[in-house]
Formats: sequence, C-alpha cells, structure tokens
Amino acid sequence: MGSGSFSPTDYGKGVKRLIDTGKVFGRSAIASVSGDYGNVAKILDPKEMKNGLRESCFLPGVDDVMPIIVSIDGTGSMQKIPLHIQKELPKLLETVVEEGLSDHPNLLFMCHDDETVVENAAFQISQFEIEANKLVESLNELIIPGQGGGNNSEAYHLAIYAAANHTRLESYEKNGEKGFMFLIGDEEPYFGGLDTAKHGTSPELIKDVFGASVQSDVPMLESLKKVLQRFHFFVIRPGDTSHGKDKRITRNWQELMKRAGGNPQNVLEVEQTDAIIPTMVMSIGLTKGMDADELVDVLNTKGASGVKVAAEATSSIVPVATAKAVVGKASATISTGGGKRQR
Repeated sequence: MGSGSFSPTDYGKGVKRLIDTGKVFGRSAIASVSGDYGNVAKILDPKEMKNGLRESCFLPGVDDVMPIIVSIDGTGSMQKIPLHIQKELPKLLETVVEEGLSDHPNLLFMCHDDETVVENAAFQISQFEIEANKLVESLNELIIPGQGGGNNSEAYHLAIYAAANHTRLESYEKNGEKGFMFLIGDEEPYFGGLDTAKHGTSPELIKDVFGASVQSDVPMLESLKKVLQRFHFFVIRPGDTSHGKDKRITRNWQELMKRAGGNPQNVLEVEQTDAIIPTMVMSIGLTKGMDADELVDVLNTKGASGVKVAAEATSSIVPVATAKAVVGKASATISTGGGKRQR
C-alpha cells in the first residue's frame, strides 16, 4: 500500500493539471480510439502485484486502518456509471476521513470487462491507497472498456476471486476488523449451472489474468465465502443502467449472499447515479453503528447529491457486532508517511 494522507485540495489540483494538459483519464480515451482494451497500466496489472497481493498495512506508529475495495463493472450495459465512479470516488475517502469513520481509509479499486465476450478484456486492480496524487495517477490510468454485456452476466467472479485470494488486510490479521467491499454492477452473478466459465474462475483464466496457478475451477460461491471472512460485502445495483431495475437480478444476488452466509440486505438498489457515493458512506457508517439521521445530516451539510435515495437504499442495514461503533469524531490528526497533519 502507499503511505500519505488524503487531501481533497491536492486531488482537485491533480485532476486540474490533467485537464489543463488534455490528459484526464487518458488511457481510457486512447483505448476507445485504438480498440486495445487489454493494454493495462503496470500499476493496475494483476500480474505485477508484489508477491501476488495487494496489501493494506498499518503506517509506522499507527494501528488503525480501514481497507475499502470498490469494484466497477466496466461493460457497456453500465452506461456512464463507471465514468461517474472514476471521477467521484475520492469523495468516498474525503467523507470517511472528515466524519471520523476512519483516519486511515485505504482505497483499492477494480474494474473488469466481460471475458466471455471480449477477446482482449481487461481486469484491473489498484494498490490500497490514501494519498491524493497516487489516487489521481491510478484512476487516470484506469480503462473503462464499455464493451461486453448483453449476455446476462459479467466477470464479477474475477473481482470476488481477487479480493478473496489476492489481498492482505493487516487490520484483520492483528485486530480482527473487517474491511469493506462494494461491487457495483447491473447484471447477475452465475453461481450454479454447468458453465464453469460463467459461475466460477477457471485455472486458465487465473493463470492468464493473475499469473497464478490453481488445480481446478474456483466457484464464485466459494470465493465469496472467503471474501465475507474479511470484508463487509455490498452489491450496489445502479438504476441508471440497462438492467439496474430488474428485480430478478437483485433476487439472484440476494440468493448468492444467503448461500455464502452473508446478509441479503447488503444488496442495494440505488436509483440515482449521484447517490452511489453517499450510499457507500452510509453503508460503512451504519455497519459501524452510526445513527442514520446523523449520517444524512452530515451528507446534506456537505452538499452531497442523492442523499435521500442513499438513505432509502441503506435503510435495512443493521450494525454488525464485530464492527467497532464510532463515537464522536476521530482524532484531530491524520497520519502521513512523514508524520501527521492537522485537519
């Protein structure tokens, strides 16, 4: 993981530099022209992971960190949702820090295409980061393919497999505290049937994407069971997509969650695109025991959009006993790689 601290000002300056030079989210733009969606940046390439892992670790002198994974379905049926998330994702860290949910959120993002349709489909996975400039760099290199789709399934199993088998959380190992994972997509999971390429992750695909070796198919259900051991897992189904309003797909995700031992209420239907980031904030806060009305007031005070929709989407979430409730604000300093800064 990277060190440092998150600064909305620094992030804004970094994006402005990219805009001024015409390079904002440049790799995705180049891919859309060239048609080469498999040219993944080294910092997002699963084969380049050190020891095959993305690690969320404590900074020197700090024994508190909140790992957060955001996995984006980058296929065509998602419309403009991935671009919105790519642009707005840093607001998640900003709110988590400012409202005392954690002084040290570590954000890892993933993006996938549909490997059953697109020949050079991309799977991308970042480091766990908090420092603004590194987030700018990583997000700018992200490719949003906008391909695939139309086959009632996507490569969600890759994201869940990656979280289960290629992440390390020091907060869980030392304090028993789970991280958070949000999977944002509009289509359904495959966790049964005869087509293992759709409901599981094959040895061939694991070798091709991660450079790792396994002996047999890894079913999506088994990967999710492993994820749930270390993460509070949520599925966000955006309404402004091709399949976001399909209740049958929502029920299939809920069934998968139940089979894996998770909470079906963590499958969230979010009608408005601008409510996705507030929905993630509220999901974290409610899981950790914060009051829903307080979270709504905070988001409204910050001028967030879609707060009412986010509150409705998360109304069934209940606190988890193993998640430490937040009492008041977090400490007045945020640790960085070279010390502390006041906020």
